[in-house]
Amino acid sequence: MTDTMFGNGNDQWVCPNDRQLALRAKLHTGWSVHTFQTEKQRRRQVLSERELDTILSVIQRAEQLDLVEQQRIGRLVERLQNMQTAALGNGLSQCLLCGEALGLLGTPSVFCLDCCKVQHAASPAGLRLYHCTPPFQEL
Repeated sequence: MTDTMFGNGNDQWVCPNDRQLALRAKLHTGWSVHTFQTEKQRRRQVLSERELDTILSVIQRAEQLDLVEQQRIGRLVERLQNMQTAALGNGLSQCLLCGEALGLLGTPSVFCLDCCKVQHAASPAGLRLYHCTPPFQEL
């Protein structure tokens, strides 16, 4: 029967029964009669030194990029926390960043469409949120 399954070239192929398929599943040999042959070929095939070096360099570059990205995110989080602790105004009648009073006769202000807060057009605190930069409306 194994000659029929793996073929010696003379016999006709016969569909394996459920028992044989269950055995293949337990042995992790696959459902195809050609699986065994590809496993042999895969074991014989090895990567050259140049290919291994290329793969390792790609992995190292990816790790370096991850590290740089983590550092960048850490700096952004720290900057956000500093801005949150340095916020002086209420964002409605006072500048959110420096606390200066806003109004018709006061300092010109802008309204952020993202966070719905009011701040100076040019705050002396010099702090700007990234998401607040483009969608300003003059008040």
